[in-house]
Amino acid sequence: MSHTIPDGFAMVEAAQKNNRIVQIGSQRVSSVLLATARDLYQKGAIGDVEMVELTLGRNDPTGAWQYPPPPDLSPQTLDWDTWLNDAPKIPFNNLHFARWRCWKAYGTGVAGDLMVHLLSGMMATLGWNEIPRSATAMGGIFRFKDGRDMPDFHTVLFDYHGIPVYVRLDLGCETPELARFLGPKGLMDAGEFDLRHSPQTGQDTAPSYYASSFPAKLREEYMKQWHAEHDATLGKEPTSEDTLYKGHDWDDMRPHLNVFFQAVKSRKNVTEDAVFGNHAAVACHMANESYFRQKPVTWDAASKSIKS
Repeated sequence: MSHTIPDGFAMVEAAQKNNRIVQIGSQRVSSVLLATARDLYQKGAIGDVEMVELTLGRNDPTGAWQYPPPPDLSPQTLDWDTWLNDAPKIPFNNLHFARWRCWKAYGTGVAGDLMVHLLSGMMATLGWNEIPRSATAMGGIFRFKDGRDMPDFHTVLFDYHGIPVYVRLDLGCETPELARFLGPKGLMDAGEFDLRHSPQTGQDTAPSYYASSFPAKLREEYMKQWHAEHDATLGKEPTSEDTLYKGHDWDDMRPHLNVFFQAVKSRKNVTEDAVFGNHAAVACHMANESYFRQKPVTWDAASKSIKS
């Protein structure tokens, strides 16, 4: 949504001041699969979330934004100074134009391109609409040493009101996109085209191994009592089944566009309004700042700034 922290807050102020319907483009928040995940969570399917893991990996040059510049790109076909806007003035560079996400001067790297979608989906699923307390990041440029200054591998640990949220973004090894929500009653795994709910009882299914240290007589007494209290009737042992939901791509843009069109007609607000979008964007800025400062960062709400 924004290139800098002040940009985002200026957009929020403009949307509110002018009473406009504004929807940010992390389109998965409008998907049926996300609505299913949100409903499952609200009904207590996994209990109160204890941790979230968000991962995504690519392994190809196009996925790392090594796009081919248009063959006719030149100072004669592109107003270079206008394109640079407030970025540092440098001579014409066709790779900076085509591969702008690779440089901090123009973009926000894997955080602003990929992480923001994962975080937006998490926020909409769990009903969180806030900026994290802190972010601690590590990473580097491991594969695409092409002059870029944004990392091609970025890991972050966020603190959302005491809940750890781990994010891994990798441009050098492809892995399935996954949002994993962990709770005492089980977990939900949200992939690109499906959602899996795996319930857990949280109960012992066998006598504790700790009892193996008991003297023989005490061990036998413990075992006898445990089985008497916990064993199911033969032939009626409980079963546990995962539930798999399949649907359209979480990132299908058509439902998201429809939400916007209907909101324009009805004047009812959207899920991913300017405030929501800015909260997700600030988290990505925090991830980048932690990476470049090489230390944890925190969010200071009073000054609307990132602190070390």
